[in-house]
Amino acid sequence: MEDGDPGEAVGAETHRRATVLRPLVEAYLAGAGSLESGVRDAVWELGVSRATVWRWIRRLAEDGGRTSALAARKRGRRSGTTVISGDVEALIEGHLRRYYLRRERASLARVVKEIGIACRERGLQSPTRRTVQRRLDALDERELMRAREGAKAARQRFGPVPGRKKVGLPLDVVQVDHTLADIILVDSFERKPIGRPWVTLTIDIATRMVTGYYVSLEAPSRLSVALCLTRAVAPKAALLADLGSSAPWPAQGRPRSIHVDNGSDFRSNTFQGACAEWGIDLTYRPLARPHFGGHIERLIGTMMGAVHLLPGTTESSIAAKGSYDAEAKAAMSLSEFDSWFVLEICRYNNSVHSSLGCTPVAKWEALAAEMSSDIPFDMEAFRVSFLPSEKRQIRRDGIHLFDIRYWSDALAGRAARKDGKVVVRYDPRDISAIWVELDGGRCVEARYRNLEIPPVSLWEYREAMRMARTLGKTGSNELVLAELIRQQRQIEGESRILTKAERRSRERRSASKGPTPADFSSEGLRPVDTGDTSRPLFKVERW
Repeated sequence: MEDGDPGEAVGAETHRRATVLRPLVEAYLAGAGSLESGVRDAVWELGVSRATVWRWIRRLAEDGGRTSALAARKRGRRSGTTVISGDVEALIEGHLRRYYLRRERASLARVVKEIGIACRERGLQSPTRRTVQRRLDALDERELMRAREGAKAARQRFGPVPGRKKVGLPLDVVQVDHTLADIILVDSFERKPIGRPWVTLTIDIATRMVTGYYVSLEAPSRLSVALCLTRAVAPKAALLADLGSSAPWPAQGRPRSIHVDNGSDFRSNTFQGACAEWGIDLTYRPLARPHFGGHIERLIGTMMGAVHLLPGTTESSIAAKGSYDAEAKAAMSLSEFDSWFVLEICRYNNSVHSSLGCTPVAKWEALAAEMSSDIPFDMEAFRVSFLPSEKRQIRRDGIHLFDIRYWSDALAGRAARKDGKVVVRYDPRDISAIWVELDGGRCVEARYRNLEIPPVSLWEYREAMRMARTLGKTGSNELVLAELIRQQRQIEGESRILTKAERRSRERRSASKGPTPADFSSEGLRPVDTGDTSRPLFKVERW
């Protein structure tokens, strides 16, 4: 599967600009006093004019802090910059890596002099020291220290130190991880066992506050991470109101840094690019050093300890389970377990934490006044940017994905143009809609071109196609799909004697239906209306 990367068109220099300017944007939006001191520092650090710094600040503020807001918007070089040839660029890069990035640690002045000599020998114009310094600044600091001072020095300088690393404010560092819950669930129709659910959790290190979660029958994936992070950054009022709970859960906002393990879902280009796009620093847990994820691991242990009190628990081991028949005692459906889990999170957040001496909620509220205000951003755009993606050409009949055609009138001007593939994002729970990334990071929602096809999940679609091949059905995938899905759902809806796999399949489909305030699910099929000019336009536009 080809994995689109939204950050591939955004260079290291653009990321550096966004990192320097985001604190100024937050102060600007918060109405803080004069920003002139910070602007002067940014002018010096970025090497641009004061007017340019202010223009970039306004761009970031208008675009929710997205790094791509600072990407070049027109061709041509900026005023005051010097264009150097590709040969000189190659010489600079080669000399930096050959002479500067080594344990013998030559001075920058010496390397600049060597570059100048090499340029003159080839009849090229020598770059200035400032030009070479800029190329050096664009390199990763950790890799730079590792090359010049060794891996141990880099680890001590940049790596977290267990028991000593202090995180001052909420959302400075958030840890994310998955676990298979120690409980067997039942389907909501016949109340028969269907298996164990997966849980994804996020915890804020400064306050020990659980900031987000996601419960699913699916194994951990990029979708699990996307929906968990979306819940983590969103306000929790609507979620708690649906449960009739008034418990305080103030956690919301975009984390500045995320610590994760080395799973493939965290290593994907989509996840890395989305974090870079939203200014989130991504840190991976070092191999064979589990204490780097100690906070999330302890949280998972605490939450599973509470799960062990529920009917149908599998306990943490066969020895602990003993003769207890978990399947026979199972009583909770996925939706019921989800609701119980939210309340258990609230209970944890409002209980005194041994290392804090107070509750996570109290700690969050005590530190909240010191937090800088976050840059407002579009929640739907945030969620979509973390979804799985592929690259596709815009054809005359739309986008082809999974052998299904998708269309939006917004694609008409791009149809059949040979200007490269575009990034297409999709939600595996409902593939009736996709999001097509156009110029400037703008995403447009496209839907089934053939409206006879019912909304369907990706796993349900693949199962239907497998059955079609087994039955030898011919014709377009879209028509075969529509027929098979309706037949399958009718059989499952009428049958009272289903296998565990069939009951699990039905429960998975039921769990992914309809929008919720927490995860901004797809709205389902509806007529395409492109003539309503009163509709607002967002970074993710619905046509």
